[in-house]
Amino acid sequence: MALQMTEKEEGSASDIILETRNIVKRFGGVVALAGVSIKIPRRWIVLLIGPNGSGKTTLVNVITGFLKPEEGKVIYEGRDITGVEPHIITRMGIVRTFQIPKPFINLTVLENLLAAYPPGPHENPYKAVSKRSWVKTEEEAVEKAFDILKALGMERAWDQKASELSGAELKLLEVGRALMSGAKLMILDEPAAGVNPTKAHEIFSVIRKLREERGITFLIIEHRIDIASQYVDYTYALHLGRLISQGPPQKVLNDKAVIESYIGG
Repeated sequence: MALQMTEKEEGSASDIILETRNIVKRFGGVVALAGVSIKIPRRWIVLLIGPNGSGKTTLVNVITGFLKPEEGKVIYEGRDITGVEPHIITRMGIVRTFQIPKPFINLTVLENLLAAYPPGPHENPYKAVSKRSWVKTEEEAVEKAFDILKALGMERAWDQKASELSGAELKLLEVGRALMSGAKLMILDEPAAGVNPTKAHEIFSVIRKLREERGITFLIIEHRIDIASQYVDYTYALHLGRLISQGPPQKVLNDKAVIESYIGG
């Protein structure tokens, strides 16, 4: 069954930052994605749900270049990026985080952010010998890092080692690293996993703030849909590699097909 945005939704989503068109991905005889098409409007927070094995991670891996589909296309800002290498896709502004944060645990929060900053003149052996060529870039990087820490509510933790952070702070640090690398579209894998409900709401509040104040677009995989649904604009539901429902969060969560997929999934 082909699922589409309504005319009203299409009208408010005319500026599409990312689109997948009929993505098919197989692993041997297993069809992981069977013609999945989604659209992500710029500055929207989009939720991707489905029981384990539904194809969520596979779809994200296709979008971010870790997997190449057998059929279909990934379109980002009007450009076909299907099969483009992951590091190039990251430089283009699509940055993903993972369910288990992977910071440099022996570095401070500030150092972790700076490590994610795009390469500057100091990394060029011919320019590094001249302080004038890179000192301004370094100053800009530090200024940006502190600006991001303030947006995340973590400015007081700037000199703490990553190993000293709470689970929620580690999740926010991953978001900060994505911002430092120049993310336009951030793909978050279970940002609320492993944190208590209060902290989960704080994380999603930061996500909303980043959308509203910095224009960041989000695609979020999340199993704690009772919390996530309160903050997102649109939801896609997958089951066994197929798109089974889409629309406003409550519409999707009350969809009989979605309910049955979780009961049986």
